[in-house]
Amino acid sequence: MTNMDSNQLPAIFPTGRVDQQPHGNEQELTIPVDQGFFHVAKTDLTPRELQLLELFAPHTTHHAEKEHLWYQILFEGATVPATPALRVIQVKLKIQPGFLKKEWLAEIDDMFLRLVDRFFIQDDLLLLIEEKGDTNYPVEEIFGLFQALDTDFDIYTQVFVGAFHGDPTSLAANFQEEQQIFTGELATRNRQKDFPFTSTAINYFIGEPVKASPMMNGLYQDWFSDSEMIDILRALWQSQGNVSSAAKELFLHRNTVLYRIDKFQEATRLDLKNMNDLVFCHLLIEIFADK
Repeated sequence: MTNMDSNQLPAIFPTGRVDQQPHGNEQELTIPVDQGFFHVAKTDLTPRELQLLELFAPHTTHHAEKEHLWYQILFEGATVPATPALRVIQVKLKIQPGFLKKEWLAEIDDMFLRLVDRFFIQDDLLLLIEEKGDTNYPVEEIFGLFQALDTDFDIYTQVFVGAFHGDPTSLAANFQEEQQIFTGELATRNRQKDFPFTSTAINYFIGEPVKASPMMNGLYQDWFSDSEMIDILRALWQSQGNVSSAAKELFLHRNTVLYRIDKFQEATRLDLKNMNDLVFCHLLIEIFADK
């Protein structure tokens, strides 16, 4: 279910508020919106309004999760202990009946050797707090590990790997911004599984201005009417401009890829050997393709 527009609910229920905290208090109803979470006092709602809005509210986790130190740090302003740089990995779950949650969490504990805490903030959203060290997995390996767990446990996860932050006093604020980025991208990329911090942040911060530009939309329509060229550009981007690697990824002959690139460059007057031109094409495809 796509999150609601953050302006809709406050307009209907003016006593409510929107912030980045996934939990308010026991007297409030909390609903995910595109810019965070909408909280409204249950006493401000009629029984019918409460019943309707509860359809959009995620099932909350057990109160014991709030006893975790890192929950208190991220959401309640508790003091951060002396620690190496930390990152937060956010895992969104879609589970099947009979999900072996305890066993799944045990596998995660075994995999992440620098894990300092983990807890659910919603029934379908797990946070992993990981400190920086010599045994951290590269981002792509993390995605591969969760892909393997998805197969083993018959679940579907979407994973956002945050950046390592060295300043403990800004950890909570940095996490809240990362959570906003992840929530915003999930709303528009609900079939994507892997959310690395760098590319996800770029998409989030530049996405809306680009989407709103008739010129940029027009360029996308002019340049990428051929879906095969989109695949070639994506492979070329992933291979950092290496045509041979892109051809291998696409199971195409290198000369075929070169021919298609030459035709594209002739039509657009771009030079895909120029990283600025390649970045620009990548931007248009990421913002407009499959939408």
